[in-house]
Amino acid sequence: MDSWRTLAIAIMVSISPHAVAEDKGSYQNSMMMITLAPTFIIAATTALPLAATKKLKPAKDDALAFIGSDGEIRGAQFEQASRYYQSAYPSPPMSDMQLAKAIAVTF
Repeated sequence: MDSWRTLAIAIMVSISPHAVAEDKGSYQNSMMMITLAPTFIIAATTALPLAATKKLKPAKDDALAFIGSDGEIRGAQFEQASRYYQSAYPSPPMSDMQLAKAIAVTF
């Protein structure tokens, strides 16, 4: 969330009254867009996996307990990660056991 806030502040600062009042040629405007658009796209796409990492990484111990108990022990961290995963995808492609294994292997 902090990266989105930083991005919003950077955009607001770059669109100051002086920048809007200055008449730049269409060449300069197009060069600015060619430079800024890929930067914003890359920044947005790299921020998405970081948000998921913050939600799933703390659930590793609970995921291992879930795997070891064959799905009978559902710790609070794993339950929170499972709910986050199910809310992120309308029809989740992985079951809870597959999610637990993915968390255990990835983190």
